[in-house]
Amino acid sequence: MLGMEKKVRAMYGDDVESKVNNPIVAERETANSARAGLVIGLLAIILALGVYVALDAKMSTVVQSVADMPAKVAALDAKVTAIEGLPAKIRKQMVADRLAEMAATADALTAGLDAEAHKAAMAKISDLAKQLKADVTK
Repeated sequence: MLGMEKKVRAMYGDDVESKVNNPIVAERETANSARAGLVIGLLAIILALGVYVALDAKMSTVVQSVADMPAKVAALDAKVTAIEGLPAKIRKQMVADRLAEMAATADALTAGLDAEAHKAAMAKISDLAKQLKADVTK
């Protein structure tokens, strides 16, 4: 090294040879390195614990969802069964409504007829429509 460089380093405390040979500086650097390693290790443990807790919470949610699945499937099966029977119920209701209209029409036509035989026939038609409606709605 140049003489001037050695003087500057000595003036500002940057003497390379003295650091290597000074046991106090070496001990301080070792202690600082040990503290840094300890802090990094603790942070790694805390991070791993956080990841474990988060994954455990997610897994418990998944397990609960899987446990609830049979009940949900049973409810959906019941709804599908109810929906499958719906067209037949609607058809029955439509037929019953048409029969009720026929009975009402027969009753209305009965009032406009003059002959007793015609009135009796319309009353019979009305009664038959009402009986058929009762049978269909069962």
